[in-house]
Order: sequence, then structure tokens, then C-alpha cells
Amino acid sequence: MNYKAIAEQVGPRTGATQEWVFRVLRAGIVSGELPGGTQLKQDEISSALNVSHIPVREALRQLEAQGLVRIHPNRGASVSQLSRRTLLDMMEVRATLAVMKLKNSAPLLTGEDYRALEEVVAEQKKESELFRTEELNYRFHEILGSHDDNSVADMMMDLVHSNIDRYVRRGFYEQAEHRNRSIGEHEQILAACRAGDYEKACTLLREHILNAKDYIPADIR
Repeated sequence: MNYKAIAEQVGPRTGATQEWVFRVLRAGIVSGELPGGTQLKQDEISSALNVSHIPVREALRQLEAQGLVRIHPNRGASVSQLSRRTLLDMMEVRATLAVMKLKNSAPLLTGEDYRALEEVVAEQKKESELFRTEELNYRFHEILGSHDDNSVADMMMDLVHSNIDRYVRRGFYEQAEHRNRSIGEHEQILAACRAGDYEKACTLLREHILNAKDYIPADIR
């Protein structure tokens, strides 16, 4: 595995070594460069990233807590593999949390927030590069829920985002038809919020998130 290449995408090491190793491995898993079932060998990772075994071991434990890695006693670690049923369950949780955050946040959105949301949508219409497209999608949803101060919901959203997107991201972000569908749904959600019809906005958001089931690869059972 080309851990060095993944590390270059993440950027230079900053902060605690364990956190940087965690970000590198997480980026590799979420991007699909480290697909489900990949063996994560501590010696190989330590050598490639030029770090000791301790931060690698701690990063693997952190990834296990997020459901991205499985640590097998006496057999090392591997990237976890999710079933279609588990992915569908996660999408339901993601939709429920997102709607809860929007209900709390939408009435508090400011003119500046709406301008930022419109700028994101405008940029989405021009962008096709995979990582930037993904980043803009995250940004749209982040602004929508930015006035909901629920750290537990944020933590759970991060967990399900990571697990879902590593399976659906290419089918979703790389197809112009799918991107345009998503952008159109973003515009509808934004329009409902601007009109003060927050119930409609929440219904649209739920449908928007659950539409991701259409992008689960056919070979995931």
C-alpha cells in the first residue's frame, strides 16, 4: 500500500503524531485507496510514514472505535467491510441526525449563512474534481446545521459519514448526472429554508440523504 502517497494528500505532519497517522489512514479508507479487507500491517505503516509503532497502534484503535478498522487478536488489523443492511441502517441514522440538526439550526440561519450556502451551490455547479466536489457537499451540510450545538450528534454524524461515504463516494461524486441531481436537491432545501418552511426543508433533506442508497455498489451484499 502506498501510504506515502496518501500522506502527501493529507498534508504535512502537524500536532500529535498519533492524530496525523489517524488522519492518513482514515483518508485512505474513506477515499477507497484502502478498501474493505485490506490488511493494515504496523511495520509497513511505521516504515512508510517514518513513525514508531506506538502512534500507529493508537491510530488503529481510534479507527476501530469509528468502525473503520477491525483489530483481530494475534492477527493484526484490517479495514472493516460493511454489509448492505448495515449501510442502509447507517443512512437512516444519518438522515435522522441531519434532520434533527436542521430543525434546530434553520430558524437561526443568517443572511451571511444563506450567502455562503448559495456560494457553495454555485461552486458545486462548476466543480467536477472528486475531492473538491466531496468537500463542497460536506460544506453545504455543515452550514445548514451550524447553529445546532450538539457535540454528540456531531460525533455520530462524523462516524456514519466516514463509513457510508467510502462505499458510495465514487458512484456519487464522479457521475455528472448524480452530482447535478444532488445540487438540485440542495437548491430545493435552501429555497425551503429561505421561505421559512422548515418542515418541508427537513422532509427534503431526509429524502436527499436516503437517496444515497442508489449509489451503493451492486456487489455489496
